[in-house]
Amino acid sequence: MKPVVSIVVCALLAAALASAAMAGQSASHTVTVQVNAINEIVLTGGDIALTINSATAGQQPDPATNMACTLAWTATPANTKITVATSLASPTFTLRILAQSVTGGTAAPEVTLTSTAVDFITGAGRTTGACTLRYAAWVTAAQGTGTDVHTVTYTLTAG
Repeated sequence: MKPVVSIVVCALLAAALASAAMAGQSASHTVTVQVNAINEIVLTGGDIALTINSATAGQQPDPATNMACTLAWTATPANTKITVATSLASPTFTLRILAQSVTGGTAAPEVTLTSTAVDFITGAGRTTGACTLRYAAWVTAAQGTGTDVHTVTYTLTAG
């Protein structure tokens, strides 16, 4: 029985020594993760048309509204905002925009569009976000009839 115990003890010692010898070897390397500034913005819903064609007698025409478009963004820089402007320098009629159901920032109150960019959503940095866009066209009877064509631009920028 002594030879069997000796063989078992020797086998266990050999396994322990081999395991210890293998555990002493290692290799390593450095992995660098770099995140550059990401500013992505997308508008979905396509072009829209607002038609003002009704009024209550004795009152100004009813505004036309549309909520078919959404805006979504991803911004990694800390201090980021979204501005909005129209391409139309001298519109005849009033076009307003409101961000609704905003995630990832703070919406401004309803904005009357001009050709000068104004803050639309602030605090959009280091977020992913989205909102529904509510367009409203307003006119007075004194403004008459006609058509304004706007190209509305949303810009994700430092701010």
